[in-house]
Amino acid sequence: MSPFPYTAVVLAIAAVIGLIAGTAAATMRRGREPGTGPTGRTVLARGATYAALAAVLGVAAWLGTPGIAVLAALLGAVGLAEWSALASLPRHHQVALQVTNLAIVALVSRLGAGAAEWVVGGATLGGMLWPVIRADPTRAMRDLGFAAVGTILLPGMLAHGIALTVERGELGAATFVALAVAAAGSDVGAFVVGRRFGRTPLAPRLSPTKTRAGAVGNVLGAAIGIAVFAPVLVTGFGVGFTIALVPIVALGSVWGDLLESAAKREAGQKDAGRWLPGFGGLLDRIDSLLITLPLAYWTLRLVDLAGGTAR
Repeated sequence: MSPFPYTAVVLAIAAVIGLIAGTAAATMRRGREPGTGPTGRTVLARGATYAALAAVLGVAAWLGTPGIAVLAALLGAVGLAEWSALASLPRHHQVALQVTNLAIVALVSRLGAGAAEWVVGGATLGGMLWPVIRADPTRAMRDLGFAAVGTILLPGMLAHGIALTVERGELGAATFVALAVAAAGSDVGAFVVGRRFGRTPLAPRLSPTKTRAGAVGNVLGAAIGIAVFAPVLVTGFGVGFTIALVPIVALGSVWGDLLESAAKREAGQKDAGRWLPGFGGLLDRIDSLLITLPLAYWTLRLVDLAGGTAR
């Protein structure tokens, strides 16, 4: 078995189990005060969901590019379904989004970043057909806009994880897992620290419950997640880039969370869905990863261009 994927599988599961235990302990302590904190049942549901996602993530990394591609396709498909519901997109746009998701995954799996010209050009031309074929002057451009944003936000951003694996092999697969676990850690850190110490809202118009103290928790959680993978990341990229991943993940987590909050507020919804135990919808779980992946990918590309190596 290849060393990097194997290490990623083991560490991903261990790290997420640690996140579950820490979240459960902190929230249960907070929950002793009447009317505060999630219930014990909610904590257990969240723990089970984290464990299931960790197992899926580990298997995907173990399989390498095919596994990461299938995972990205599944996340994109479910995320697009939730996005379509938030935006009330018509059926033909929903079908087009699912086809586009599969096309992006297939192209990036084959070509890596070289698929960009095909993806951007093809998706743009295809999208421009709908206002003409299905003429509806009352909402044609509005639907096209939401569909375009959904394509960029979900398969477009998740494709960076596939490109990492295509272009960097086993190390790329391990990095994908590290970023996913660190993003989850950042979310957990924000929740725990925000509930304990949060007083000042971070972005009251978008998400009144998010606080500046929670943003500090984002950094702490991201640091813990990256630290778990430090032996793999330092070996592959060096100390500097590994440390830089902490603020990258923390920034991506806050950014992605607030971006989804903006979409949900416009749609008048609290959650993107209600089917994921303990959380709501899948978008509510992967919003941090959607920004973290491209931030890390393009930072790595810029480092490569500047010095020829991430070290």
